[in-house]
Amino acid sequence: MLKTRIIPILTFNGFGLVKTKKFSDPRMIGNPVQAARVYNSRGVDELVFLDISASEQHRKINLKLVADVIKECYMPVAIGGGIASLADINSLLKIGADKVIIKTKALTDKDFILQAVDFFGAQCISIALDAIKAEGGFKIFNKLSLDISLESFIGKMEECGVGEYVVTSVDNDGLMEGFDIPLINEVATLTQRPIIAVGGGGNMDHYNELFSQTTIEAVGSASIFHFTQFTPLDVKMELKKIHKPVRI
Repeated sequence: MLKTRIIPILTFNGFGLVKTKKFSDPRMIGNPVQAARVYNSRGVDELVFLDISASEQHRKINLKLVADVIKECYMPVAIGGGIASLADINSLLKIGADKVIIKTKALTDKDFILQAVDFFGAQCISIALDAIKAEGGFKIFNKLSLDISLESFIGKMEECGVGEYVVTSVDNDGLMEGFDIPLINEVATLTQRPIIAVGGGGNMDHYNELFSQTTIEAVGSASIFHFTQFTPLDVKMELKKIHKPVRI
């Protein structure tokens, strides 16, 4: 049986780790290499490292920094930020990334995603799906002034055969007031691929609710691990109570 994955998420702005609220007001929270070292010592299932400013600033992710983060990790690591070519993906995989997470390029170039899946394999290609509530459902949050529904975006990515979706509720991001369960369940009706739910975890009840009311097998979190006493192990122990298989 597959284990339920608890995945810390590190968000980087080109200078240091930051944590946003509703994708704005970034707060500096530390050094990515030190954070990776701590999470490695705690035996987390995976780690996600995202340069959230790279695409907007039209720059590449810092490969040396990424390599330094990966060196600290004995768990799978997914990297995202500024990925716009097959060479970018190859560079990240070459220095030890297990998979890449793509957002901006996925919004504008379906053919690129098709090529990436074909060349590297679906298991290497995850899609960042940042969603906001809209009239009658959800839309894809972006800074390109694109009006894209959740359904249409997932439909295109399904045609590409991507490996996974990292689904973040922008409305719940950083608030630690609970996950957007309707969003996660809506995505689950549109794909059979793995989903990582992100955005809103603040206490153990939130994780209990997420895994009791959805069918997903992975959650990504940041604020709860940065700003409270809770650790990934605490989340796993909570999930054991509802008989979710976890790796201790």
